[in-house]
Amino acid sequence: MGVNPFKDSDLQDLQQYIKDTFSDNFGFLIDIIRNKWYNFLKKAKERITIMLIPHSEKKIINFHVPIYIITIILSLIIITVTLTSVAIVNHTSTIKDVTKLQMHGTNSKVQISKYKKEINRLYDIFQRFKPEITYLYSLTNENNVDSLWAKGGVSNPEFENMIADMNSPSLEELNIKEIEHELRTTREILAKIKKFLNERKKVIEHTPSLWPSDGYIVTKFGTQSLYNCDSEFIQGIEIAGFPGAEIRATAPGKIENINWDSSLGLTVTIKHKYGFTTKYSHCQRIVVNKDQEVSKGETIGFIGKTGKTTKHICYYQIEIGTDYVDPLPYLNKLAQ
Repeated sequence: MGVNPFKDSDLQDLQQYIKDTFSDNFGFLIDIIRNKWYNFLKKAKERITIMLIPHSEKKIINFHVPIYIITIILSLIIITVTLTSVAIVNHTSTIKDVTKLQMHGTNSKVQISKYKKEINRLYDIFQRFKPEITYLYSLTNENNVDSLWAKGGVSNPEFENMIADMNSPSLEELNIKEIEHELRTTREILAKIKKFLNERKKVIEHTPSLWPSDGYIVTKFGTQSLYNCDSEFIQGIEIAGFPGAEIRATAPGKIENINWDSSLGLTVTIKHKYGFTTKYSHCQRIVVNKDQEVSKGETIGFIGKTGKTTKHICYYQIEIGTDYVDPLPYLNKLAQ
């Protein structure tokens, strides 16, 4: 059985001590609050007389209203006015927001109309651009030009009428989808054209395309009439120039041969890629060696009149495989 260390008398003394301490320290505050409350209740119970005096000699009407009733009524009026004011302010703000939304809605319709016009304009521009892409694509080795922009499927009038009766997409949505499809096709086409051009660029770089020397053509490729009424087939072109003018390699290659010919005089032969061979005759002097690699435009010699010629010329020939071709189209059509 537990033993209580405190006696009942001790607990009563402790409680009394706490009451006395609280009363000594806070008692005056309690008294002040109690007095204020009593005074408030006393004044609240007081009555105010309200008299209604008519203009005629009728009986005067008196109302005796306690102050606390008037206080309650005024409080209710103040609360009602405050809530009403807040509601009016919120309503005004809501009206402003609705007005702004309506304005934004109007602006959105205008913007949407502009977007539709731009989409249709872009679609028309792209349709005019497609033939140019098709032409570039036709220059490549691909053979599916006819089906390049094919969308697939066959037109079905009954299906189209059924779709028209349903909530079908707008013209702008269809244009956007078609543009998206054709842009993907264009990207694939451009990739193929780029590959084709890179391959052809290598061929062009190694194709004889420069003028071998500065001057003018005095004899063209083909059959030429002689003074004694005979004819002779010329396998190149003769370019007349100033004595000692530079002769340049018309494409990169390797010096295959340097030789002297009784008719052509001092001649340089350059071997190029893709089966091209170029020859430069009637040179006055040569500044390259056999088996030497030369670049496009590099000086290999100078114009002279060695061999059977009476003028300072460069006799220029292009050979593809075992056949001589006219050099003039190469000089005219390929950029220097």
